[in-house]
Amino acid sequence: MASDYVRGEMDIAHQKSTFDGFIAVSVWGSLLTVVSVLYLTLAFAVGMDWLVSLIATAIVGGVLGLALGMKTSWYVTLGGLFVFGLVCGGLVQLFGMAFGG
Repeated sequence: MASDYVRGEMDIAHQKSTFDGFIAVSVWGSLLTVVSVLYLTLAFAVGMDWLVSLIATAIVGGVLGLALGMKTSWYVTLGGLFVFGLVCGGLVQLFGMAFGG
C-alpha cells in the first residue's frame, strides 16, 4: 500500500552500487575511446611517427587519469596498452624493413 511508504527509509544500496558501476564503466569506456582515437589521429591523420604518437598518447592518458582521479588499474591498463603498441608497432616496422624495403 502507498500508506506503508515512509520517505527516506528505503534501502537504496543496490541502486547506488548499480549507478556507481555505470559511472565507472562510462568513464573507463570514454577514456579508452579518447586514448584510442588520439593515437590513431596522431599516427595517421597528423602523420607523426608511430612511436612519438604512442608516447604522447600515453602521457595524455596519464594526465587524464590524474585529472579524473583514476585508480591504479587505469595506469596498469595504460601501461599494458603502451607495451602492446610497442610490440605491434615494432613488428610492423620490422616486417616493413624486411619485406617492404
